[in-house]
Amino acid sequence: MHLRLHVVLPLLVLALGACGDDASDGGTGTTGTTATTGTSEGSSGGSTGVTSSETSSSGGTSGTSGADTTTGSTGVDTTDGGSTTGELGTFERFRLDSAAGPCPPEADCDGFIELLADGTLRVETFGDVEDTVVEAAISDGDLTEAAAIFSDPALLALLDGPDPACDPPSDIFESMTAVVDGVTHDTSTTFCDQAPIAAARQMATGLAETYVP
Repeated sequence: MHLRLHVVLPLLVLALGACGDDASDGGTGTTGTTATTGTSEGSSGGSTGVTSSETSSSGGTSGTSGADTTTGSTGVDTTDGGSTTGELGTFERFRLDSAAGPCPPEADCDGFIELLADGTLRVETFGDVEDTVVEAAISDGDLTEAAAIFSDPALLALLDGPDPACDPPSDIFESMTAVVDGVTHDTSTTFCDQAPIAAARQMATGLAETYVP
């Protein structure tokens, strides 16, 4: 009986030891696998987070571009609106008439300066008893500059206003006539110093002095 127990006990110890080793190995393997899987998922999650961030950043860039486009459009719309408000019509003719009185016999007390759309300048010099009308062709550059002044909406508004446009003396007369887009605008402008009227007077007399000295 003692001999059998002596043989069985060592075998039982060996068997239990073997089982313990297997359980330990299995647990370690499972733990290692779980840890590895968790790390991989965490890494994938991090990548997803980066992708999301990049997408968000792209969205911000798109938003900025949209804002820039809107601003540009607004700027263009505003510029166009301003141009439309102050848009020059088609210039056809401008004439500055001047006179004084009473005029003595055999004297000349009137004259005019007239510019046509084709660049023809017509001048009847004040004081010329012969009333000779002299014509000259002005340069394209001068025509462009003059047409802009003579068809200025601010000038046309004044010519469409009260007649006379200011308080004139009784012995000196000046009037302006502008034809733009087939519409005639005119009024007495003697001694008027409003900027558009002054600019038109200066342009007309300057052309006469240059081309019909």
